[in-house]
Amino acid sequence: MIIFLIMLAVFLAIMAKHLFFWRPLDVDRLYANSPLLMGHRGSPKTRPENTSPSFNHAVESGLSAVEIDVMATRDGKIVCSHNHDLERETDGLGYVHEMGYDDLKGVNAGIKYPELSPTPIPLLEEVIDELPEEIFLNIEIKPEKPFGLKTADLLVKLIREKNLHHRVVVSSFHPFIIWRVKFLDKGIPTAYIWSNQLVPKILRKPWFINLVHPDMLNPEAHLVTENLVSYARRKGVRLNVWTVNNYPAMIWLLKQGVDGIISDYPNLMLKAANSIKGNQ
Repeated sequence: MIIFLIMLAVFLAIMAKHLFFWRPLDVDRLYANSPLLMGHRGSPKTRPENTSPSFNHAVESGLSAVEIDVMATRDGKIVCSHNHDLERETDGLGYVHEMGYDDLKGVNAGIKYPELSPTPIPLLEEVIDELPEEIFLNIEIKPEKPFGLKTADLLVKLIREKNLHHRVVVSSFHPFIIWRVKFLDKGIPTAYIWSNQLVPKILRKPWFINLVHPDMLNPEAHLVTENLVSYARRKGVRLNVWTVNNYPAMIWLLKQGVDGIISDYPNLMLKAANSIKGNQ
């Protein structure tokens, strides 16, 4: 009986440490010029989203970070795309995860911008190589199926091969993807995303966030509250919000103490951030 009680006490102590005494990775370097302003899929109001022209335009506008959606093809290539089906944003047919990368090479991701030259769906590795070394990458995994870990495994491998730990965060709505990334490499920063529609309220509670162990929190902007900001401060977790596309909301959120903003409008974010800094 005594041995059982000792084992139970040890187990409870380990669980308590796991739940309440974990600390996020130190990502302060990314916020040296706080707030961190991230182009949502690049600059999607001026260029085809999640393409090289979109990411480059966001950087040329003055941003130091971009948000990128990624998924894996059938043959294990990581491509930049928000949607699994090709019909919504391209002239292709079918699903990205059911196709090899060679099948995607002729697809035009710029059908909403007929005035531009045809724009291919890029490989994530190509985007990384094209962007300046100092640009921070918020890479959101879009799993190919519920509990799908293929993209997470491939992304961790790429991050390690290219030594990208210092300039990326892997983000997801799916806790098991964050767990998987941390299981494979604890040194990769992660962010837990949520919204009203995609994440049940119970999975946004502090006790559940403590289970996930993210290094950043990326809630939908309208879910930001004083309590959430306070929780993030206590845990030392950075708070980034999405997708903020109007100036008054940006100003309000920055005054509440959020650390980063994700928006479709790079210039508007820069204007809001400069306004806040000018009033300090």
